[in-house]
Amino acid sequence: MARALEASTNCEVFIAVGSSLSVFPAANTLPRAKNSGAKVIIVNGQLTEMDHYADVVVNSEISEVLPQICGVVKSRP
Repeated sequence: MARALEASTNCEVFIAVGSSLSVFPAANTLPRAKNSGAKVIIVNGQLTEMDHYADVVVNSEISEVLPQICGVVKSRP
């Protein structure tokens, strides 16, 4: 857990996929990332209590959206 908290403080982009973001201490990673300046993306089938932190919220089938996100990321230098 300590490594996840440290990583969330040092990331440029934080993507939460398929999580209610309501189980702590893991849920602390998202606000830590946002407060450290990261762009936050939430991909989930439903709304979460953390959506207000997000720069982008995608409420859709994860199995459809995640491959598209991975394709965009892979195409970047």
